[in-house]
Amino acid sequence: MLPAIPFHFVRHGETDWNREGRFQGRSDIPLNSRGEAQATALAPRLGAYRFRRIVASPLARARRTAEILNAGLGLPIRFDDALMEFDVGPYAGLTENAWLGAWRRGQAVSGVESLDAFAKRVAQGIARALQPAEAMRGQEPVLIVAHGGLVWALEHLLGLPSALDIRNTALAHFRPPMGAGNWRIDILFEPA
Repeated sequence: MLPAIPFHFVRHGETDWNREGRFQGRSDIPLNSRGEAQATALAPRLGAYRFRRIVASPLARARRTAEILNAGLGLPIRFDDALMEFDVGPYAGLTENAWLGAWRRGQAVSGVESLDAFAKRVAQGIARALQPAEAMRGQEPVLIVAHGGLVWALEHLLGLPSALDIRNTALAHFRPPMGAGNWRIDILFEPA
């Protein structure tokens, strides 16, 4: 489970494979020019959030997005392998998605990292990023920069409906429940 600490999340900017509808998974596909522009457009909006650090997936598309977002912030960036996208196995580079609905419902798909295993890995990475003892010292939030699949893993982990398909460079706020209830995911910014 996640520590009950709010955090912000940005999905990496667009890649050529995103534009073509190809599954990337762990393939290390770089941002395209539109992805670079998306991150550059989002960057000025982040100063108001007073982030204390950025934690990102080490894959090139998330790494570069984090670097662009951090240009005006000057924060430490930590990269965590647990925040990498799920392994799509034989579907890397393909557009065929008939398997995805079953996978998002938690069903096993041959050659693809299971949703349960992915959610467990993501939870470990998010917990490290939030480090509750450190979070108690300051109120500034953490910014996670990673992949769209992480939102699906978090929905699964938190018992939320599998409903959100976050756009490239959208900014989301994850809020723990106050008393009884569920976590909330609020989209604070979506690119045009």
